[in-house]
Amino acid sequence: MGTALLFSLLIAAAPPGSDVDHAADDRAIYQKLERATVALAEAGSPLRKEERLRQCARARSERRLELPAAGASAIAPEASYLRAAEAGVLICAIHKCGKCDRWHPSWSSGFAVHASGVIATNHHVAAHENAEAMGALTHDGRFLPVVEVLAARRTHDVALLRVDLGGGAPLKALPLRDDAPAGTRVLCYGNPSNSFGCLTDGILTRYARMEGSERQGAVFMQISADYGGGSSGGPVLDDRGNALGMAASTSPILTPARTSSDGKAAERTLQMVRHNCATSRALLEIAGAR
Repeated sequence: MGTALLFSLLIAAAPPGSDVDHAADDRAIYQKLERATVALAEAGSPLRKEERLRQCARARSERRLELPAAGASAIAPEASYLRAAEAGVLICAIHKCGKCDRWHPSWSSGFAVHASGVIATNHHVAAHENAEAMGALTHDGRFLPVVEVLAARRTHDVALLRVDLGGGAPLKALPLRDDAPAGTRVLCYGNPSNSFGCLTDGILTRYARMEGSERQGAVFMQISADYGGGSSGGPVLDDRGNALGMAASTSPILTPARTSSDGKAAERTLQMVRHNCATSRALLEIAGAR
């Protein structure tokens, strides 16, 4: 293959947002996915809401997934971005509110963990209470209907979805790594607030057990890299291109409540935000790989 042809193929395949010549057109990207997911719902989704919610009770994939081995060699941040973008998907769940006739989208993120069409995302994404159809969009514009929940775990906020590739090319999957220590440099890729394909950086700050009736002491990873609404399910990568986990939730820390001298409650201000991430270990467990 000649150099010119190879270069043209690389340019053609560049993910939206990856360089100045391929700026992301967020409105066009989100509209494309929303329209395709609405069409799927109106045609009769291959995965009905009731069946999807039943499948979210599957604690472990019925077939053991042979997942890619974790990488051992460091790669450049630019290469990490491309790897995350090629594996990452934007997810749309479409529903009606009951107060009008319009379809309403909910947005989230995910990433391929198996080339055959297995996507990792959060349990709270897979278990959307009202969604009549779900679909995913790849960086190169392929629409992939969600056809099955292979496994999910509410406590650890992880799920594995199967999408229909429609005879198209296999997905580029991210390998999972479950032994990264605190202090590891991380990158987080996702789609916050209608912004397709955003990358942020930080460190793995710690692992912690999350309390409450929903989490029940499940171990989560906390990172300093920023993310926001719409990033749920977006991969957190190390410098080797491995997924250490995925964005799940945030919890703000505010200044203590106090009363001013005039007896009025003083305004509480934001001190920091904890970024709570589901772990790759939990994904490996529900995939039957541990």
